[in-house]
Amino acid sequence: MTLLMRDRENVEKGIEKGEEKLAKLIKLLSEDNRIADILKVTNDKAYRQDLYEEYHII
Repeated sequence: MTLLMRDRENVEKGIEKGEEKLAKLIKLLSEDNRIADILKVTNDKAYRQDLYEEYHII
């Protein structure tokens, strides 16, 4: 495996992990009927981070 291949694999893993975190957050927000927050986290990185901490996702 070349360094470039390893780097691409690591980037793909990072993207997948980020998607899983966001999906989990959206699921939890939906269960709590926080629809407005779902829309807000798609555009506000700082708010999304706050909610990751609130829901103990990170």
